[in-house]
Parts: sequence; structure tokens; C-alpha cells
Amino acid sequence: MTEDEPGRPGDREPLGLQAPAPLGVPVAGRTPDQQAVAMLAACLGYHQREEKPFWWAHYDRLISDPDEWTDKRSTFVADSVSVIEPWHVPAGKRAARRRLRMVGRIEPGSDLRIGAEPYTLYDAPLPPGAHTSVRGTRGWTAGITVLEVGVEADDGAADALGTDAHTRAHTDGPRSALRDVLVVADQPAMAHARHDCLPMALAPNAPPKTAGIARVIRELAEHVAAGLPALPDQPALDLLRRVPPRTRSGHALPGVIEGPCGYIDAITTAVLDLDGSYLAVQGPPGTGKTYTGARVIAALVDEGWHIGVVAQSHAVVENMLTAIAGAGVPAAQLGKKPNGTPGPVTSWCSLAPDTAFGRFYAAQSGGYVVGGTAWDFTNTTRLPGAPLDLLVIDEAGQFALADTVAVSVAARNLLLLGDPQQLPQVTQGTHPEPVDRSALGWLTDGHDTLPDELGYFLARSWRMHPVLCAAVSQLSYDGRLTSVDAAAERSLDGIDPGVHCVRVEHTGNAVSSVEEADVVVRLARDVIGRRWIDPRRDAPALAVDRPLAQGDVMVVAAYNAQVWTVRRALDAAGLRAVRVGTVDKFQGQEAPVVLVSMAASSPDDVPRGMEFLLDRNRVNVAVSRGQWCAVVVRSTALTDYLPTTPDGLEELGAFIGLCATGTPAR
Repeated sequence: MTEDEPGRPGDREPLGLQAPAPLGVPVAGRTPDQQAVAMLAACLGYHQREEKPFWWAHYDRLISDPDEWTDKRSTFVADSVSVIEPWHVPAGKRAARRRLRMVGRIEPGSDLRIGAEPYTLYDAPLPPGAHTSVRGTRGWTAGITVLEVGVEADDGAADALGTDAHTRAHTDGPRSALRDVLVVADQPAMAHARHDCLPMALAPNAPPKTAGIARVIRELAEHVAAGLPALPDQPALDLLRRVPPRTRSGHALPGVIEGPCGYIDAITTAVLDLDGSYLAVQGPPGTGKTYTGARVIAALVDEGWHIGVVAQSHAVVENMLTAIAGAGVPAAQLGKKPNGTPGPVTSWCSLAPDTAFGRFYAAQSGGYVVGGTAWDFTNTTRLPGAPLDLLVIDEAGQFALADTVAVSVAARNLLLLGDPQQLPQVTQGTHPEPVDRSALGWLTDGHDTLPDELGYFLARSWRMHPVLCAAVSQLSYDGRLTSVDAAAERSLDGIDPGVHCVRVEHTGNAVSSVEEADVVVRLARDVIGRRWIDPRRDAPALAVDRPLAQGDVMVVAAYNAQVWTVRRALDAAGLRAVRVGTVDKFQGQEAPVVLVSMAASSPDDVPRGMEFLLDRNRVNVAVSRGQWCAVVVRSTALTDYLPTTPDGLEELGAFIGLCATGTPAR
């Protein structure tokens, strides 16, 4: 592969599946069948197109000055590199390794954390086994593992806070004199000789191989192409057509009967009636999506159903499997391939090596659940001989349509669980059809909530006080989201529930603000120690009546650099137990009080654009972590601009409206 041909391996000519609308009919005039076929055709090259931006940026780094790299995220350019431990073969090992100390700069927004395995870039002369490109003046190797991440001042004094942090980035102002420090283990492939070359930078590793996933999409496309213009009954095709779920009874989806099991019973009944189709469930923050999904799955296992659970990450899958076990499914009926990370004893069978999948299926006499990622559900060695009865896609608000099409072939029916109003599906490529959208995002079709004919909207939040919930509901859920009565029985002495806003004067800050960090410390000190009451009439054993603790306060920062700045300020104030992170870290978590720091001084200072900073999904996730209140800490001048697009104007208006819903915080 050269820098001019990224993603070439496995590329094949597309099938004749474009199925354009009739001559003269615009795309908006496509029939549902035409739209589905066009989307399926676009899925064929999805993974190749997604990989191209990575390879373009990677090969650019081999020929360009680091200051001119087109994509600097998750890169580390070294100012100095020293050998801490020379080449040696540890006891009981066969391969030689060494340890290096690298001092330089991690780009803001990067994700170079402990355990990361980036590519290592070298200037000439290149070490043995290094790869390069036709025009490359640099080369790269694999085999580096990040052991420690820290910071030091220019005088070489190490920051004692740094060695266990996941991400480091420089702040604005005086602290920019600090430098990032990485300790890495260098262990090249066995065949490569020891060498004296030192790396000049670290860069992102290649994306996971997707040939197996792409193969499954092609096989489905070939099957569909053979039968055109008719389309087979298939759950992903129903999803792409945006038609209501097809049922064996021919009836519409059952209604929800008021009561603690209303949604569980309705969804279970609907899934049992599916006829090779799909069902969608949108679960906003705190509505019990995982609880509900786990009990639906447990009820279906009791009916003898064979079920798969898939998600973007192993952590999400394992969280659902834990919930399913809690719903009463025995460990012997739950299975998953280990993700390679050592952990506590699990409540499911460990399926490794691949032959363990066959033994697991053979041992089942009734219903069961198997979990995994898209790689598992497109690998025939990890699937039973017949299609599963149901594949549950968890966090389907972040699961791409193309991957949904791929995994759909593993089962007769699909159940989509998630919320498209939370963190969006992350993509890099440009596609002829919106196959990079999330499965649930496609179904909502630009609306905030799921149409009733396509599935269920979980409309009651157990997390948020009604005043806070009302603000979030107006921001992201068409006003349909409400709180259960128990959420109104909580209280925090001297603090009003809902969304509050603190405006701070500061200038010249892009991704971090010391001024906002100081306000965060003041606010945290103010709420800690106040009386916090949560009667929990639904679960009296979990009721609390105590002073609010440090761990009850969560700080959500817009940028990793602000996470670092706030963390230092809190630690200096003795508030080390207050949680700090970005929305990506805290999705799914909650706290009585949430403090949201926007960091940037003005629209002109925002490095990734206001469309990122004020993205309604990200703001929604941040604010909806709160049980009692959320406080938005922002620059006075942050919203002083006029967007150039209708979407941008809508996002700005939503943010201003959110900040105006409550009273200014004291």
C-alpha cells in the first residue's frame, strides 16, 4: 500500500445496486424500497471510505513538518527522548524490549493514555523492520506501549499528579511552560533486530481490520441484487426503508399499560410478534434503558429465544450482560469472548478460544444470550449454525447503519436500544448516502424523539428532578420526557433544582480556562456539606439523608485540557474526590450536582468550531448527568456571534435557552 492508495486491500467493484430514483425524480422522491437499496449499495464501500482519512493523515506525517500535519490529534512530537532501560530480554520472555522517556507535547483533544499502543515515527536512518511510503522521508513501526503519562516544568521538575492521568494537554497562559512526559515500552516484532534509533513522534495506530464485516455486507448485497426489484423480508432492510416493524399478527405495536412493568411487557410482546423485522426503543437519560432491556431479554430467554447482544465496545456489552444476569438469567446461559483485559470474575461464560462458542451452543437446551462486537457477529466461527432469534444492538444511537446492516444477518430480528440525542456516531469518511448515521438517528429522521409507529420512547426519567428534567426535555426531547414522582421527593438544602448558569469574564482562552476552574472550585465548596435527602421509596435500602460528599459532585469539561486544569485546581483545594472528565467519560453516570465548564472565551477562540462546543447532543449528555441540578459555567462572550447555517442558529438558540431556564447560581 502506498500513500496514494489507502484502503486498497479488499476493494472490489461495487454491485449494480444503486437503484436510482426514476429519471427526473429527486432523491427526496425515492420510494422506501429505492432508498433502502441505495443505502445498501453505499454500505459496500463504507469501511474503506471511513479508513481513508486515517491513511491520508498517516502518510502526510511521513513527508511533512510536524507543524504542518493535517491531523495532529493523538500525536506526540518529542523534544527529547532518553533511554531509561536499554534493550534486554526479561525473565521468562523471548523478545527484547527497552523503556524510553519521551518529553514533548500532546496535542489538545488527544487520547494518548496509559495502555495505548500508537505507531512510532522515526526520521532517517530508519530502524530494522520500519515501514515507509514511496515519498516518505520518515518510517513507522508498531510495538510501543504507553506506560506512564505525566507533565513536568521546563526546569525538569515532574508533576506528581501526572503519572496516572489518562490524558494530558497544555492549558492556556502561564502553564503552557509545562511539557508532557511519556514513559513507553518498546517491543518490536521478534524478527527485528535491536537498534539505537530513537523515535521523533508517536501517532495513532491503524484502525481495526474490517474485511470480515465488509464481506458480510457484500454477501447480503449480492443476495438482494439477485432478487431485484423485489426486496426480501430482512430486519436491516426494513430499518433502511423506515417502515413500521413487520409483525406476524399484522397488528400495530401494543400500547404501554401504566405500571412498573408497563414498558417491559409491551416491548416483550412486540418482540415476540416480530416477523423478521426490527423494533426500536429510545431511552433518554435515567429512564432505565439497560434495566428495561435486560428484563425484556430475560423474559425472551424464558421463552427459549437465542439472543445476541452487540455494541460498539466490550464495556457496553458487558454492562448489559451484567444487567441480564441481575434479571435472573444464569451464568451458564450467558457467554462472551474475553476482551483481553483482566478483570473480576464475570457473571457469564468466557468463550475462548473460538471453539468455545460451539461448546457453549451445544450445551444449551433452551434460551441463551451471547455478547460481542460487530467482529463477533460477522464471524461464522462464533455464531450458531442457525440465525439467532434476536440481536439486541445496545447504544444504537452510536452504532452506524452500515455496521447494523452487517450484524443483522446474524439474527431473524433486531432490537435497537439507545438514544440518538446523546453522543453522536463518530465517523471520518464522506459517504454517498447517510450510512454513517446511527441506526436510531436514521429512524428519528431529524426529529428529537422516535415516532410511535417505529417503537417505544421511554418517557419517565428516574434520575432527574422534575425541574431539571423539564429543561432537558425542552432541549432534546420535544417536551415528552418527564420525571417519576420519586424524583421530586429529593432535596438539597439551600440549592434550587434545575439548570443554573454562571457567567465568567475571561479572554484569550481556547480549550482551558483557569478563571472557570476557580469558579468550579468555589461552586463545589459551596454545595459540599449541604444536606442531601433522597428517600428512594422504590428502594428504601438505598435511601440517603446525609451531607453532600465530594463524590456527589461531577465536573464535565468541554475539552481534555480543561479537565486537566480543573483537576489541578480541585486537587489544590483538597477536593480530590470530585470527579472530572469529558462527556465521553461520563455517559451513563450520574451525580446529584453537575458542574459544566465550557472553557472557551469567545467563538473566535474555539479550535473545533462552535458546532462542536454547543453540539446539542453533547450539552444534553453533560447536563442530564445531574439528579438535582446542573450549573453551566461559561464565558460572558461565548454566545456573541451569528451562525451562518440554520442548524448552527438552532444549536445556539437551544444553548441560550438552556442557560436561561433557571436562576443564576450564587
